[in-house]
Amino acid sequence: MRPVNTSKISSPNDSIVYSIGRLYVLLDSYLYNVAYKEYSLNAAKFNLLMVIKHAGKDKGLSQTELGNNLYVTAANITKLIDTVEKDGLVLRMASLSDRRVNLIKITDKGSRLLDEIWPKHVSGINKILEKFSSSDKDKLDQLLQAFKQDMEEKVR
Repeated sequence: MRPVNTSKISSPNDSIVYSIGRLYVLLDSYLYNVAYKEYSLNAAKFNLLMVIKHAGKDKGLSQTELGNNLYVTAANITKLIDTVEKDGLVLRMASLSDRRVNLIKITDKGSRLLDEIWPKHVSGINKILEKFSSSDKDKLDQLLQAFKQDMEEKVR
């Protein structure tokens, strides 16, 4: 795929939004190739498993909580959970306090898979950012955090 000629983008605002979108696609592709591909995972499945393991811990998370954490619609989260459940990476269990609610818990297999992938994921991220100084990383992080927070407020 050839990149779009960004010199035709009319404003800095348009350029920033285009660059963020394109960067997301490039990051997704890069991390897939260096960390997830050999495990038949993608970034969405990896992120789902990470949230379940670290935010859900032993009690699990509802599908609604997962969707909110991952900014995914109810239909998409259901499809995503179905896929990793078929692979034996998560369990879907009825909540004891509300049987209408499914709690999603990571299995031992899913947890071991994340433990195996994690070093490759970290190495990939380190490689992506190796050309940036610590100061530049801090500045970029601050800008992105502020942008993310502002967008979360706008979307609510």
